[in-house]
Amino acid sequence: MTSEKYAKTEYLISRWWLSLIVGLAMTAMGIIILVYPTISYYTFAVWLGIAILLSGALGLAESLSSQNLFVRRGWLIIASIADILIGIVLMSNILLSEAILPLILGCWLLYRACTTMALGMDLRKYGGGSGWIIFYSVLILLLSIAILWMPMTLGTTIVILFVALGFLLYGISMISLSLRLWEVHRHAKTIGANE
Repeated sequence: MTSEKYAKTEYLISRWWLSLIVGLAMTAMGIIILVYPTISYYTFAVWLGIAILLSGALGLAESLSSQNLFVRRGWLIIASIADILIGIVLMSNILLSEAILPLILGCWLLYRACTTMALGMDLRKYGGGSGWIIFYSVLILLLSIAILWMPMTLGTTIVILFVALGFLLYGISMISLSLRLWEVHRHAKTIGANE
């Protein structure tokens, strides 16, 4: 990779910490769900709405500041806007949230698995090291398919467990992404200092 390509991506890469915040928030949400699985469905929907809204807001800030440096920037913007809208729906309409929560969660995890996998593939251009991001994305993809396959027959407890695992895996993948972005950022600064 040329130093010119690293210079072009420096603006986005320097925002690696946004992915870290999303990753930490999603991991914390997954842990909270695992520790308190008896939380009512209503409370869960509100907290989930807050977590997804936060993920969307930070993702939108990151993707809007990327200046078309990643190939799939448009998809990231759409995913972030979808996160914001889903978060608002989950927080504002509790009865609807209770009825369609497994479907919303399954679709959200499926979409986030695909966008995170795409980011991992984009990062392969910068010297590899994105295998864990892609691995976690595949696990999230499998969980989302399980949730969508039988959302009502699995039972509330199993769906909540799968969602908690989905949040944990998504959080870990975002932390892995942030660490990879940080490595690329450090390498870009080294190249810039040597010129």
